[in-house]
Amino acid sequence: MSAMPVTMQDVLVARSHLRGWVRHTPLEHSFELSRHADADVWMKLENTQVTGSFKVRGPFNRLQLLSSEERHNGVVASTAGNHGIGLAYAAKQLGIAAHIFLPESADPSKVSVLESYDTRLSRFPDIEAARQAGMQAAEEQGLVYVSAYSDPAVIAGNGTIGMEILDDMPDVEVAVVCVGGGGLVSGIGTMLKTVNPNIEVWGVEAANSPTFSTWRREGEPVVVEMRPSIAEGLSGYIEPETLTWAVVQRVVDRMLSVSDDEMIEAMRWAMEYHRYILEPSGAAALALLLRAPAELRGRRVALTLSGRNVSLQRLMSLTGYERRAD
Repeated sequence: MSAMPVTMQDVLVARSHLRGWVRHTPLEHSFELSRHADADVWMKLENTQVTGSFKVRGPFNRLQLLSSEERHNGVVASTAGNHGIGLAYAAKQLGIAAHIFLPESADPSKVSVLESYDTRLSRFPDIEAARQAGMQAAEEQGLVYVSAYSDPAVIAGNGTIGMEILDDMPDVEVAVVCVGGGGLVSGIGTMLKTVNPNIEVWGVEAANSPTFSTWRREGEPVVVEMRPSIAEGLSGYIEPETLTWAVVQRVVDRMLSVSDDEMIEAMRWAMEYHRYILEPSGAAALALLLRAPAELRGRRVALTLSGRNVSLQRLMSLTGYERRAD
């Protein structure tokens, strides 16, 4: 089997790059969720990260590895929102120009944040059109294309979350992580499995975008039918050549999925029991825990709440509070 694209040493380097720029987010015990799932459940609060999402970690690491010429030319990325916010924030802090390519469906609150960073924005019909345009712009204009997931430096940056979990709970038994392009679970899984191969890593996809579940079942990348989902951060086309496919096969023990309705219920639960705002993509791991899987009973579990960037109007509409107020 080929060597892993990211090692523990890469994660250690990433941690040094992120120090002073990115928060070591809390790992908070949830009494209510522990009682509900009959397990010892702790929440890794990446929804409290500096940009409201874990997706600032990978870009900060990637940008600090750029050459002087690459810094001068600038970077480009395609994103549904959070990756762009993370990249734009990091680029602004480091004095690097960034061009962000967005789908027309991007959450208005995310677009507003991007605009506040004075980032150059371009809009496209969907995320795949944005991705294709972003890669073309990188080639034609000499920019560095920063993938949200298929980049060793981005994966290593995400791996710092796994390191923080181990710092705060070295006896963790199961990590539950949301999965879109696989960059987050690849980073966390690489770190956890390197330190202790007995730690289980569970990935949670949107049921309407089950790429890795399908690829694992078929044993190879195949065409996957995609349906619209409220979790835009976990949805969309994933190129078969992505680096994360090889990593997922090695470090993820179980790949599961949750429905849009389950993510909405998790968003509502987070507000009612912890007063946390979560976007749909950020609530996927919590949605799985609300099922109270029997395999988790009595175990020490760390689940990642990956982001909070959702407009107030959309949050109220999805969770039903808008209707309750009428």
